[in-house]
Amino acid sequence: MTAYIIRRLLWSIPVLLLLTFAIFALMRAIPGGPFDFVGDKSLPKAVVQNLERRHHLDWPLGWQFSSYVLGDDITGVICNGLSFLPGCDAVQATYQLGVSQGLIRGDLGMALKLRGRTVNDLVKESFPISFQLGIISVAVAVLIGIPAGVLAALKQNTWLDYGSSFVAVLGLSIPNLVLGPLLIWIFPLTLGWFEVATWGAKPPFTLGLFPTTMGWKFWTHAILPAATLGTGFSAAIARLTRASLLQVIREDYIRTARAKGLKERTVVVVHALRNSLIPVITVLGPLLAAVVTGTFVVEQIFGIPGMGKHFVTSIGNRDYPIITGVSLIFAVLLVLANLVVDVVYAWLDPRISYK
Repeated sequence: MTAYIIRRLLWSIPVLLLLTFAIFALMRAIPGGPFDFVGDKSLPKAVVQNLERRHHLDWPLGWQFSSYVLGDDITGVICNGLSFLPGCDAVQATYQLGVSQGLIRGDLGMALKLRGRTVNDLVKESFPISFQLGIISVAVAVLIGIPAGVLAALKQNTWLDYGSSFVAVLGLSIPNLVLGPLLIWIFPLTLGWFEVATWGAKPPFTLGLFPTTMGWKFWTHAILPAATLGTGFSAAIARLTRASLLQVIREDYIRTARAKGLKERTVVVVHALRNSLIPVITVLGPLLAAVVTGTFVVEQIFGIPGMGKHFVTSIGNRDYPIITGVSLIFAVLLVLANLVVDVVYAWLDPRISYK
């Protein structure tokens, strides 16, 4: 298992580099640049050229990517040694400005439209909030979805099955863009139970991720956005759990377990449910990676200062480092989530082994 994990992590490095380059190139292929406008006013051409020169946007794409990954100093050394390569004259002229330390040293770059702010600063401020919202939302989805799916499967073709299926379809049908404002109108504005917007935890966070206190004030801010996100996810998990469990409880080993005289609860919980959770775990991995990096619709509705908000704003601003940095963080979390899912497979089903 250890060798498999190390092999997967090593293979993920070229995958992440290729993904980063794809995002890097595609964003620069979109018409318009980050310095074309300030508000509604266009900047003079000379000012735009100076700003692009400072951030190395006048370099060829390959050298820009080298600067982003390796840093300006290493890129400059490469160009000094291989000055015959195309575009090295532009690099040699401006690499001393040193705006990038390189991804290999943990530098995600300087934000282009937020003066004096680095992408690392924005991630440090916003990622813990998106992480907290995502973890709570997934917990809500699992705590509601799995019991509902199990109940529907065990009571197949009864009113409990039909009722849970109806609620699941309803949960999948209502988008967050509708559910969020509806919950705000009912609970904070009409009943006055919860807070309308913002987040209830502020830096510094425990271990850089978790709120230092999780009292009632924290939950008054967290319940509604977590419910908005978790409702749709719980509906999907419930339907998937029901379908998987219905298939598993018809297997021969389940009939054998019942024939041995085991209690129905033991048969379902120990034997059937464990194997039926494999499809659910498959979905939960990418889902967790997605929600902890920011769900921009919910964050915008509830005014939560998470990474999703920065990501959406940066697309309109053509702020390339923020877009690339947030996408890279999502890719890393997705790779790790899929790795954890594969490891959990072996724990759930002993027949699965990795060599």
